[in-house]
Amino acid sequence: MRIDLRQLNFIDMTLREMLNDIEYELGFDFICTSIYRDGDSGVHGTMPVRGFDARCRVDVIGDAIEAYVNNRWQYDPERPKKKCCIYHDVGQGKHLHFQVHPNTQKRGGYL
Repeated sequence: MRIDLRQLNFIDMTLREMLNDIEYELGFDFICTSIYRDGDSGVHGTMPVRGFDARCRVDVIGDAIEAYVNNRWQYDPERPKKKCCIYHDVGQGKHLHFQVHPNTQKRGGYL
């Protein structure tokens, strides 16, 4: 199933912009595995939602997308070690975890 993320107003505007930018630039259609999680105390439980998980099972692709996103987006200038994209497996299978913060911004040169 494909969906136009720009129409999902319950997803944070910056997160929608980031995901649409990645899909456009890379020509990659994400398969979403998680957006909103009822009772979640993190980015998947906020409104608007600030977390998005996408299936990715190939390490070289996951690593490349993670690097691509984090080179173009800064999660929070106050916490430079935090990332907008993490490719990992937390027990449910490998996936790309995208997240934003109210201070998330595009890095210079990618505006």
